[in-house]
Amino acid sequence: MKYSLLSLTILTLGLISCGGDDTTTPSSNNSATYFPLSLNSSWSYTNESEDQTSQDNMFVFGTQQENGVQYTNLDTQELNSGGFMVGLLTQNLVRNENGKLIVNGALGGVPVEGFPDISIPLNNAVLFDPNALNGTQLNIISGSFEEIIMDFPIIIEYTSITTQEQVLPSYTTDTQTYTDVIQSNIVLNLEISTEVQVGGTTLSLPILSSQDVLVVENYYAANIGLVYSKETVDYALEDLSGIPGLEIPLPEQNTSISTATLTSFEIAN
Repeated sequence: MKYSLLSLTILTLGLISCGGDDTTTPSSNNSATYFPLSLNSSWSYTNESEDQTSQDNMFVFGTQQENGVQYTNLDTQELNSGGFMVGLLTQNLVRNENGKLIVNGALGGVPVEGFPDISIPLNNAVLFDPNALNGTQLNIISGSFEEIIMDFPIIIEYTSITTQEQVLPSYTTDTQTYTDVIQSNIVLNLEISTEVQVGGTTLSLPILSSQDVLVVENYYAANIGLVYSKETVDYALEDLSGIPGLEIPLPEQNTSISTATLTSFEIAN
């Protein structure tokens, strides 16, 4: 059945704004499905940022076996997805297991032009768990790598943490109110440094102190899937202007917010 959120009316008590709602304690036997993955199901989103608006039309188109485990393939009608979470879901493999949504593949980096490409391995990482207590860290993935950018060795240390945040009786977006909603967050912390030669001595210089560069807040409604996602990018590089001849080839700072809001969906039987 196809649902248009402009015409679909959900009656609920205690309507809320995007700011939040009363939370409930998660049950250890919550059997609801917060991201149905039946074949031919589809979701349409409006993506909004400071300078543009775009659409993502995501759908289930099949399954795939990997290491003896069956995953679901998601794709979009668009050549490139505009939303961060739609990109994460469609560029990887996903599956449901005991209420959890699990992703296998890689987490892309900071969606800022000119920022180093970052690929964090997601080996059956959990995106949400409705039976976990509020504040439970579902995944902690840390590592480091080095890139050469304009002859500079750029050392990047990362930590990605996914946290189960809360269970909400209802949640309201710009277009609709949903009942039985869970929230989980993804936080990407980065620390960046480089090495320079000064008088025959190698010096390590901090470029970016440890900062939560990317925070993604996701809301999933029972029997529907992802209904709202808010992506916040916020960082500032160290001031290295006092070092003669040193020009770091990275954007000095960025603060931006992008959102993806569900506008219609169809869950196949």
